[in-house]
Amino acid sequence: MLPSPYYPRSFTILVIVAMGVLTVPLASGLINAIHILQGVVDTQRQFTRSSLAITRDVRQVVESVSELQRAAGQYHLLQDADFAPTLRMRFDDLQALLRRLDAQLVDAPSRTTLNVLIGRSQTLIPQLQPGAFLDSVRFNALDPSFDILHASARTLLSQADTAVQQELLTLETTIQSTRQRLIVLALALIPLTLLLAVVFSWMINRPIKQLKASIQQLQRANLDPLPTISGPQDMIELGREIDGLRQRLQALEEQKLRFLRHVSHELKTPLASLREGVGLLGDELAGNLNTGQRSIVEIMDSSSRELQRRIEDLLRYSSLVRTDAQPPATPQSLPDALTAVLARHRLPLSARSIQVETHLAATTLDIDRNQLETILDNLLSNAIKFSPEGGRILVDSALVDGSVTLWVCDQGRGIPEAERNPIFEPFFQGAHQPDSAIKGSGLGLSIVREYMLDAGGRIEVIARPPWTTCFRLTWPLPT
Repeated sequence: MLPSPYYPRSFTILVIVAMGVLTVPLASGLINAIHILQGVVDTQRQFTRSSLAITRDVRQVVESVSELQRAAGQYHLLQDADFAPTLRMRFDDLQALLRRLDAQLVDAPSRTTLNVLIGRSQTLIPQLQPGAFLDSVRFNALDPSFDILHASARTLLSQADTAVQQELLTLETTIQSTRQRLIVLALALIPLTLLLAVVFSWMINRPIKQLKASIQQLQRANLDPLPTISGPQDMIELGREIDGLRQRLQALEEQKLRFLRHVSHELKTPLASLREGVGLLGDELAGNLNTGQRSIVEIMDSSSRELQRRIEDLLRYSSLVRTDAQPPATPQSLPDALTAVLARHRLPLSARSIQVETHLAATTLDIDRNQLETILDNLLSNAIKFSPEGGRILVDSALVDGSVTLWVCDQGRGIPEAERNPIFEPFFQGAHQPDSAIKGSGLGLSIVREYMLDAGGRIEVIARPPWTTCFRLTWPLPT
């Protein structure tokens, strides 16, 4: 488990970096949008100022030409020297306005008209300069020049308005273009941000999913080497801790299986001698037995058989856990297997007057025959063990939702809700045990569950009144 080169050393740093990187495109987009909008606002402000200034100055040019003509008439026609300063001031105001407009106007028609105004005004000024008074004839001869100035001023006003309208349209076009740019920017940032989010989500979730897979593997009691964990250093360290736990569990499991094998084999040798001795006594090879002695021999034979059954359960469970190779599943007849199992339980059923009701609508299961008989044997053994004297046991099968379902129910004391899951764990003993029964090993239901999982099915405890305890087994349909 080595840290990947593109992962930081800490998972916390990875999350912080992810959040920081995700904010970069959003922040850059926001800053860019603010910059663009600020440019539009500045352009609009500049347009407003310049358009207002041009319109004001052009209107003042129209008024200034009229005031210049009026001041010239007052000076020359009245021949009053007191109007000379006013005449000079009107000339200066008009020239100042024309110079200011020369710096503001940029469109060709307005500049052409402005040049006409400048030229005509500069030609007219020497003729109207104070110093020598003009008579009425000579002054009236200047009317065409004033008319040209008035016409040019009005034309300039119209052209300035047209130029302002054109600039306004240009500004609207710029605003529309800016809006489109912002939309394109937003549309570009959204997939980019989502892409970065997906990348960092993958980087964050990848080690978490790997750890989850390792934990789920341990939950399934699969102690094979765990999948490699790649990511930040702290996540890799956590993976090493989980792998250390796996190794410890593997060692404990091996010790447990070794213990089971040793104990089972150590018990089988003296048990075989015990069974042989009981058989010899039962056959009266050592002498005739009276009634009491035969009763004792029968008790010994029954107890030795029960002990042999438990040892076989230990060996079967040990072999089941130790190996992954399972016998092939083949279609099996449920009635035939049930008949064989009931034959083995005929004596305890008769001794306790227990009736077995069978309703086998589904008759074929896809499973190994030995496993099927072991499943039925363990379930019926439990049902007989917990059933009251004169009770009933139900064995029912049917096709339900595309699966073969088998119910094994009895009228015992029932299974508490808190024990319905742990009852399938190895060596678990329920709280409600029959007083007269020999205590079991707690492996029967564990073996049933393992066989059901191997066959692709499942077993569960369900409620099915009036039966107090009911196991439901589900198999896939035979192929």
